[in-house]
This record gives sequence, C-alpha cells and structure tokens, in this order.
Amino acid sequence: MYHNGFLRVAAVSPEVFVANPDKNLKEMIRVLKDIKADLVVFPELSITGYTCEDLFYHTSVTVKAKEAIESFLETNDFEGVVVIGAPIEHKGMLYNCALAIQKDKVLGIVPKMFLPHTGEFYEKRWFADGVGASLEMPFLGQTVPFGPIVFNSKNYSFGIEVCADMWGPLNPSAELFLSGAQVVVNISGSPEVVMKDRLRRELINSTTYRHKGAYVYVSSGITESTSAVLFGGDKFVSEIGTTIGSMQNYSFEEEVLYSDIDIDYINHVRRSNGWFKDARKRHPMHVFEVPFKSITEEFELNRIMDRTPFVPKTDIDEYFKQVTLIQTRALMRRLKAIGTKKTLIGVSGGLDSALALLQIVKAYKDFNYDLKDITAISMPSYPTSDRTKNNAKLLCTSLGVTFREIPITDLVDLQLKTLNHEELDVTYENVQARTRTSILLNLSNKQGGIVIGTGDMTEMALGWCTFAGDQIAHYGLNSGIPKTLIRFMVSHYAKVLPELGEVLIDIVDTPISPELLVDQVTEKTIGSYEVNDLIMYRFLKYGDSMERIKALIPEHSEVVTSFFKRFYASQFKRASMPDGPKVIFTTLNSHSDFRMASDIVKWKK
Repeated sequence: MYHNGFLRVAAVSPEVFVANPDKNLKEMIRVLKDIKADLVVFPELSITGYTCEDLFYHTSVTVKAKEAIESFLETNDFEGVVVIGAPIEHKGMLYNCALAIQKDKVLGIVPKMFLPHTGEFYEKRWFADGVGASLEMPFLGQTVPFGPIVFNSKNYSFGIEVCADMWGPLNPSAELFLSGAQVVVNISGSPEVVMKDRLRRELINSTTYRHKGAYVYVSSGITESTSAVLFGGDKFVSEIGTTIGSMQNYSFEEEVLYSDIDIDYINHVRRSNGWFKDARKRHPMHVFEVPFKSITEEFELNRIMDRTPFVPKTDIDEYFKQVTLIQTRALMRRLKAIGTKKTLIGVSGGLDSALALLQIVKAYKDFNYDLKDITAISMPSYPTSDRTKNNAKLLCTSLGVTFREIPITDLVDLQLKTLNHEELDVTYENVQARTRTSILLNLSNKQGGIVIGTGDMTEMALGWCTFAGDQIAHYGLNSGIPKTLIRFMVSHYAKVLPELGEVLIDIVDTPISPELLVDQVTEKTIGSYEVNDLIMYRFLKYGDSMERIKALIPEHSEVVTSFFKRFYASQFKRASMPDGPKVIFTTLNSHSDFRMASDIVKWKK
C-alpha cells in the first residue's frame, strides 16, 4: 500500500516448523490473508527453517522447498510483493536465497553474498556464496534474474540482502542504495545474545543515515530455536538514521510489525545531498533492474508524528548544553573578531530576549568578561504591559547586567506627527519597532559595542518581524532557533538557575506578543507556534509541500495555508538578515543553508 508518499511494509516472524516446507508454506499463506501492506518480508530460509543443518543436503528438504514455492505461486492471493527465504539449487550448488514474489511470478532471486562461518554459524558447510553471481536462470517454468537486484515500481524501489550481508564490510546494501533502491530489506536468521539487538539497531540506523534510505529487517522467531541458540524474532525498520518501527517479544506465535516509510522524504534528501550524488558517480553499479506493480491505496498512518519536533524528548540536559555551547561560543567568536567586549540588547520581558540575554551572560561568565559591559535596554511604549516591563527589569537586575529603561512614547509621537499618521495600523506598529532598533544601533556606536538581535527562526520563517526594525542587528543570536525550542531553553534555564526560576517561568507563561498594539496576542493572528514549528519542520526537513502537510495535519489546514503565504512573501527579510549561528539541522539564514529568490510569487494579493 502506497499513499501520499508513504509506503506501508510488514515484517513478519511466523511460527516456523523446521525442515517442514509444507507447514511453513501454509503458515505464510494464512498470515498473508490478514496483512494490509505493499511489501511483506519473512525471515531467512522461512520456507524450510534456518536450523535444518545437514538436512539441507537431503531432497526431503530441498525438493520439498521447491515444491512449496510452486504451491505458493499457485495459491498466493496477496496483491503486493512478498519476500521469502529458501534454499535454491543451481548447477549442483545450493544457495541461501531471498525470493521476491508477486502473485504467481518470481520477480527475482537474491543469493546470500557473505556466509558466516564462525562461532555458532556453519553456513559454508551447506551453501555456496553468491558473490559475483549475475545471471538469468530457469525456475519453475520462469526465467528469473539471479544476483543483486533493484526492484522498481512507479512509487518506490527496493533491494534485498540476506542476514550476514549487513554485518561485514562492503555490504550489498551500499550497491543497492546507490543503484536507486530507496528501501533495502534484510531477511535474517540471527540468534540472540546479550545486547545484540542494540548493536543491530545501531548498525542499521548508521546504514540508512549514510545511504539516505530505509531498511526493513526481520529475523526468525523463537520457534526456530535449537538447543544451542535462541532466536528472538527481532523486527526493525529504519529511515535515514531514525528508528520508525521495532518489535521483539520472543513470542511463540507469529508477529507482524507494520511501518510506514516516508518515500517522499528519502527522495527529498537524496536530491539535496551532495555526498549521495557523488558516490553514485564514483562507484559503477552492476545490478538487475526488475519492474513490479505497487498498490496505491489510501490508509491511515500508523507512525506517530512528533508534534513538537524541535523540543528534545531524550538527553534533555545534554541537548540544553549543546544549544548553549553553540550560541555562547558563536557569540564570543564574533566579539573576539570585532575586538569589543560590549554588547547591547533590547529586552521586552518576552521569551526571545530572555534567552538571548541568558546566553550572553553565560558567555561572559565563561570567559570572565565584565557583566556590566552588557547593556540591556527596556524601551516601553503605549502598548507595553506592566507584566512584561517588570519582568524585563527584574531579569536584568537579577543577572547583574547594566540596565536602562528608555521610554519611546515621545519619539513615536514625533515620528507619527511627522508622518501625519493617526491610525493604529501596521505603520503605527513598525514605527515603534524601528524606533527601538534605531536607539540600539545609535547607542552601540556611542559605546563601541554591537547589537545582539533576539528574533527567532520561526519569526523569520513567518516574516513576523519589522523590516529594518527587529529584523536588523549586528548579530542574530537566536536566528537559528525555532520558537518552541526557545521556550524549552528558557524553561530549562529556570531549573538550571533556580534563583531566576520565578521570573523565567512567568516569562514562559506570558502570552507571546510584540506588544505593538494593546492586548496583542501573536498566536491569535498567526496560529499556534507549535503548529507553525511543525509545519516549518516538515517543510525544511522533509521537503513537504503545502498539500502534503495539510493531509498530515488536516485539523490545522488554515494555519498551513497562512504559513506558506507568509513564508514566500517574507524571503526579502531573510535575505538581508544578520549573521547568526546555525543551531539545529538547518537555518533560514541565506548566508548558510536556505537560498531562495525574493521575487518568487506564490499568492497574488
């Protein structure tokens, strides 16, 4: 099943009857009747069982296995592709193989390339390896490719490797990925020892990250076990370095792991990744190309979407530390390059200026700079609330920086009078923002310091800033941090600095507002920051279109439309934004990651 760029796969650990192909065939047919997926993967040697040992020499196993496969082709009603494992004999040699089957057709046979023969493994005793194999062979009345294969449909492509092929150097998966396979499946009979499952997952995640693809792994279950080793039925799906599905319950009954692989995401990353493109040029590929039909059918995603993807869920203290190190060291590098120890920052009593100030103070403490060389300026206007004004003052005085309060009402009135303007509209709002920036920049000249911008990445995405106002500074310390991450950082600082806990928690709890109009609340205008950050994450990381994001979060369709309208209309602000450190996987700073012409028009007024 394939829908909206997602591929549904099923990894199955069935009940295994060792050396009994007929019963294994019936078990697989039974399980398939209830499966809803486009690609179904069974374990290594699933037709016979992995632990047949010297019975592999006997016709009671090998001939019966071939007969079982023939019966499978005759009775298979499953519409998608099924990958099974079986011993296949060719010219007097026996191979440990994976077979890709669709309905009554064997699409291809992939022999195991690397046969383990250490510890508990004795595969070279029974099987020949498939290294160098590349031919077409007769099989059950069909002519079937035998060797490395990439199976192609209009929706996705996949390749196959067998068990130990993934453990050694020069894995077959590398050639398959570089030959266009977006997904590699591994049929395995891997016994368990302590912590092996963790090693297996690390290896697979590393493989998918390096090759910008997905990997579906399935191993024999507990009914495969012998007196020597235990099989755990590990099932695991990885997508570009991230685990998206796993199951291992050591069950005596069959288990099915469903996972939805984001094929569109893989395509987006490969298009934009220079390493992947260069690797394809440098390593000529030798694989069969085999077509198949995929099933396009709507289904409800079974993967959980992280609604706050920029906020860490694990290793929280370390994540906080890393963000802090990047911001503080980037700031100090800029100060040392300029040759000044003086910084100026506008403080509003809101989240952004709170984090920027906290990081400046941390940087100064780490390098033994005088905190009095930090000038924090509150510039209240008519719409400024007592809550934010008081929080700004309390935070600054508690941190020990130089604090100044400069009301701007008279300057705003003067400019509005000069403009002969009375309406409380965008001009009224922008006059305030530009007045504040003008004061900061002029004071920086007077003091020989630099202005630290406080605007965040989400605001830059939405254009929620005043051009030549809060959009301008000498250094944009927060420009690489989304709003939800800003909130997390300030909340965590409340725990790290308990003496500031009360004021920081109140800042976090204060409704977000530029306070350019009385009782102005940002999220009433642009929508929830959590939703906007989710949209920005899907757009920048996954390359999702507006339509695809709406399909993923249909309850926020209006916010999605608003985000994209604002994003395309505001590129001119991002194109002229100040330098600022990249903190997460990307940034909107045109000097670093994101490049787009400001002339692109997506919506006409």
